[in-house]
Amino acid sequence: MQVSNGNMQILAAAGPGGSDVRYGLGSGVDLCAEAGATYSIDTKPGANTGPVKQGINTRFDDYGSQMDPNSQPPDTNVKENITYDQYKAGSPSQAPTHTGIAGRRVVVIPIVKLAEFDGGRNTVKFNRFGVFFLRAKVQGNGDLEAEYIDDVVVVGKGGYNPDGSPANNLLAVPVLYK
Repeated sequence: MQVSNGNMQILAAAGPGGSDVRYGLGSGVDLCAEAGATYSIDTKPGANTGPVKQGINTRFDDYGSQMDPNSQPPDTNVKENITYDQYKAGSPSQAPTHTGIAGRRVVVIPIVKLAEFDGGRNTVKFNRFGVFFLRAKVQGNGDLEAEYIDDVVVVGKGGYNPDGSPANNLLAVPVLYK
């Protein structure tokens, strides 16, 4: 299975349009999800580079079309091209011009097996979740520059699902072999 060129296969969790992508990436998606479950979440075909850029860049205090720092606040440290370790240490740092919230550059990204995608819209199953640190604003083509975080990171609101599966293997841990 191969995803077609120019198709970023963005999850349309906030809705089917480009403005939904922009809002979801800027505000964060409030969705209760667990690994291995199938959700009625469509993928959004196409590149969507403008909405991706505008949504993610709010976390760096960069506001484009239809974005609001009250709804999509920046992180408290908007210094680009730093590592997660530098971010945790607070140096180097750069304060935003708007009121920031710590941790906005740490994102949880669901991981879906490539075989789950097709060339257009489809419903996917989350295989695992990865936690990443956004290192820089999105430039030109909409590519994210993110660093995998191997720390134990507490994210989200938390909760208990008595019918849910055990919490093992919810976050992906890459292993490199030589």
